[in-house]
Amino acid sequence: MDEPNTPEQFSSLVLFTGHIHQARAFYRAVGLQLHDEDHGGGPVHYATDINGVHFALFAAEDSRGRAPQWREPGSSFPGFYVTSLDDTVAALTALEAPVLAGHQVRDWGCRAVVEDRDGRAIEISPDASERTGSTSRMTARSRFAS
Repeated sequence: MDEPNTPEQFSSLVLFTGHIHQARAFYRAVGLQLHDEDHGGGPVHYATDINGVHFALFAAEDSRGRAPQWREPGSSFPGFYVTSLDDTVAALTALEAPVLAGHQVRDWGCRAVVEDRDGRAIEISPDASERTGSTSRMTARSRFAS
């Protein structure tokens, strides 16, 4: 029997940004097919679904803020699998996104960490067709402790 109130699936990731157009360009360069979304009562925003998870970008009311730095309290660290790690990092650097960690080979595979316009660290990893290293499953703790 399942534990009461145990989530069965991750449902959404909503990011607020002080730079909506740059954020849209950044996440499109990651490969997200963002489209305009309007629920009628709220602001128009950009959204897509990633394997059943709703991803959305909303314009923040104040553009002066910045997300907490990577690994600071309150920070987040979303990650995306992409078709080509190197091509995606090149597309993001063409948008002048800072690279916090270039192409790295880890025990569990490859990754790069790039910062979005609001200062969020974003992990980019190759999808299954490009992964190298161990193919064993890992816990989130072991992967993100690196």
